[in-house]
This record gives sequence, C-alpha cells and structure tokens, in this order.
Amino acid sequence: MRVGAWLVAALSTTLFACAPQLPNAYVRARDSAENDYARRRFSEAGKAWLAAAWNAATARDRSEARYRAATSYERAGELEKAGALYALLAQGRSERAARSTFSLADLRLRGGDEAGGYADLEAALRRYPSSGVASLALRRYFAYLAARGGDQAVLDYVARVEPRLRGSELGEQLSYERARRLDASARTGEALAAYLDLADRYPYPHGAFWDDALYRGADCKQRLGDAQGALALLTRLLDAREVAHLSGSYERPRYAEAAFRLAELYRDELHDATAARQAFHRVFLDYPTSTLRDDALWQEAILARKTNRSAACAPLALLVAQLPESRFAPCARKLCPELGPVSTSQCHAYIERALAGVRDPAN
Repeated sequence: MRVGAWLVAALSTTLFACAPQLPNAYVRARDSAENDYARRRFSEAGKAWLAAAWNAATARDRSEARYRAATSYERAGELEKAGALYALLAQGRSERAARSTFSLADLRLRGGDEAGGYADLEAALRRYPSSGVASLALRRYFAYLAARGGDQAVLDYVARVEPRLRGSELGEQLSYERARRLDASARTGEALAAYLDLADRYPYPHGAFWDDALYRGADCKQRLGDAQGALALLTRLLDAREVAHLSGSYERPRYAEAAFRLAELYRDELHDATAARQAFHRVFLDYPTSTLRDDALWQEAILARKTNRSAACAPLALLVAQLPESRFAPCARKLCPELGPVSTSQCHAYIERALAGVRDPAN
C-alpha cells in the first residue's frame, strides 16, 4: 500500500509539472468572458474573449478564443464583428475553420442574401463534408432546392455531387435522399433499387439509414405487387435485431413498425390468418416500449374473432390487464363479452363502426 501511494503521488507530481501553464492574463480574460456570457452580457463577453486571444500562448487557444468571441458578438446582434472573426477563422486551418465557414453562410442568409448564403452553404458542404454541422446543413440545402425546383432539383444536385462525396460522411445521407426523392416522385422501381443499394453499401450495424431503407424498400415491393419480396425485406430487417445481454435490445426506429407491417402483410396480402395472428402477438411480446403493442393485440383479437369467438378473449385479456390505458380497452367486451368490466370509459364510436364488419361466428 505504501508503494502504491508513493507511486500515485509521484505520477501526480509529474503530470502537474508537465501540464501547460496558461498565462495569467489569458486566464483572467477567459474567466471574465465566461462570466459575462453566463450573465448574458454578450458584447462584454466578446471583448473579453478577444483579450484572451491576444494573451493566448498557443495557436489553438487563440483560435478558440476568437471563435468564442465571434459567437458572443453574434448573440449580441453585432453581426459585422462576428462575421469578421468568422472570416478570419475560415481562412485558417484551425479546428474552428469548418464551423466558421458554415457560420459565415448562415450570417449571409440572416442578412437576406438567400442566393449568396445558400451558395456559400453548398461550398462549405463540399469543403467540409465531415464537419459536425454538415449533415444538418445538407438537410437545409435540400429543403432550399426542393422549395425552388421540387424533388427533381434535389435529384439533379445529388447526381452532381455524390460521385465526389460518396466516400465522405455525407455519402450515406446523399444516397438516402436520392432514394427518398425517387420514391416521392412515384418512380417506385428506381426508388426500390436505390433503397436496396443503400442497405447493401451501408449495412447494419453502421448504416444510419439501413433499417429505414429496408422498410421503405418493402413498401416499394408491395406497391409493385411483390408481397413475398416485401415480406423478405422486412424479415431481413428483423433478423438483424440484437438483444442486449443485460436488458433491452439494440433497437432501431423501424423494428416495431416492421414487425407490425409483417403481420399486416400476412393478413392482407398473403391471407394467412394464423401467421398474421402469431406475428401480431410477437409485436406485443418483443417490443415492450412500442406504442403499437395495443394495436397488435387488438388486430390479433379481431382475426381470432373471425374464426372463433372465444379465441379473441386471450389477447383481449392481456390488453386490459397490461395496457388498460389503451383506446381499445373500453371496447374489449365488444369482442369478448365474457370479460368482466374493464374500463369506465366508453368505446369510441369510430372503433365500434370498424367492428361492424367483424362477423360473429358460433363457438
């Protein structure tokens, strides 16, 4: 224990001795700037950050102080001062060069120069596709293009820049936007190919749009009359789902929706009521945080009722016991009169109307 304590003390002393000593004037100005900013005295914070930049000992601290001065002046509404500092940083090679370039485009847009501002924004995207703000900026640029020229304007832009940016962090986003815009333009076959290409080039677990690409691809397959193909894509999506060792799972946004769509395909396209009932029940079992759980039990009960009235009671009993706040809970006795009182609320009229077509088979 004595040796261990001595070693910790020695290392602490060494690390402290090696730590850079910041100039006192820089520290005082930095602390003053942070205090002014916290008090929403943004103009004073800008001045203090410039003082910190003047007294900084390293190029990194100097550029960071200038950037903080620029953001302070921007918050103060002193856009000319902010723009001058952003421009200075954008011309350099510091860590703040990329962010400053995007900020300059934003200032130009705020000044009312839409054409020039978006031209600067697009140039920043091509220059700094790996910036932390590039993805948001690209969505903003897509919206600008769509407002001026519709989906085709976005498609034309993606076609121009994707070859250059495909290997960048924007590559997947560009490919997804191409597929989505083709889909919105009712070019379903081309959209399907684009979605599948996206899923193949950016697979699970790294592809950010992988699950959405397969989900939307399944929708394209269904619209093209290929129900089995849609089923295969949804199955591919769900087969990749991982369950965590401790609790929960590595959820993707589309998992529960895909499981529900799978059940609907069995019911509506393949007319396999047994498989549909099983698939609806798996939504309830496998996705404990999904808002679709009560919908799934309700649809399972309706399918069961069409075959055997008493068979509807099992999923409905689960519904009223585990999901009593569901909109379907007050309607449970409409399908299973054997259930006791389950809710003081009235069954909504639109649900009752939907039940009118559910036949009442004999037990």
